[in-house]
Amino acid sequence: MSTHFKPPGKEAMKSKTITSICMLAIIISLYATCYMLFFRTVDVDLTKDISIVYDGESGSASVKVFNSITDYNQRKQEFMDSVAYKVSPKKNLQNGDTLLISSTYDEDLADQYHIHPIHTIRKITVENLPERLSSVDELQPAFLKEINQRGTSYLKKNMEQILNEDFTDFYINSKPELQEQKLMYRIFMDANKKSNKDRILDIYAITAKGQVNVSAKGEKLEEKESTIYYMITYNEINTSFMLREENIYGEKLIYSGTKDLTNQKVFEKVIQNKYGKQFHITFLDLPVYTDDK
Repeated sequence: MSTHFKPPGKEAMKSKTITSICMLAIIISLYATCYMLFFRTVDVDLTKDISIVYDGESGSASVKVFNSITDYNQRKQEFMDSVAYKVSPKKNLQNGDTLLISSTYDEDLADQYHIHPIHTIRKITVENLPERLSSVDELQPAFLKEINQRGTSYLKKNMEQILNEDFTDFYINSKPELQEQKLMYRIFMDANKKSNKDRILDIYAITAKGQVNVSAKGEKLEEKESTIYYMITYNEINTSFMLREENIYGEKLIYSGTKDLTNQKVFEKVIQNKYGKQFHITFLDLPVYTDDK
């Protein structure tokens, strides 16, 4: 039996050639991709994507610098996770100050991933920080309306605690009932030092009914009414006209003796005794008031 070699046809040769070219193209493409991703040295701007967050008002503000982006490619992300930022100055900032932001990074990772860090230092001018009010005339009606709403909301949320803890005239097991709450005074507290913040105080007269022990010898309970003065503080009042939740807080106004706080001069003296010379006091007009039980 004889065997004859049959050379491949033109179509088979053409198919093999195309396959070889495609394979070569794929190999070149993979090599190029690997080179672009892992071997080519790339410039990485360290301060391009930083976030600069200020806290406070001009003259007493602080700053934080960070990069929270997490969608870089794999090698860049690992490197960027090693970057740390330092800013100077970082406290007592005011509009117009210049910040110097510097960055440090893992040099071994930079070499490993062929990264060339650029713009490792950046200068920033502080701007748009809220300023202290120059006059109470700058208080906007819409802002004062928001204070009314926040005050009402605060009392509604905390009234049960106020009734149970701040009405000390009542018998310990008494369950006080709210009779009336009335806004008596609203004052603007202009801080005399930068370390303090300007604030607004709302003082409410809150009347409740509860059981009182009227016997000095034993236990004889009668229902009586009692009134306390409760103060809501809105701290950090400035040109941002923002009321942050942590800057709103309330407390029972404590004062010695029996004073008639419906007398404005007597009340002002109580506030001066509480805060000393930290603030200059300005009485503000009260909103149109309706009783709110």
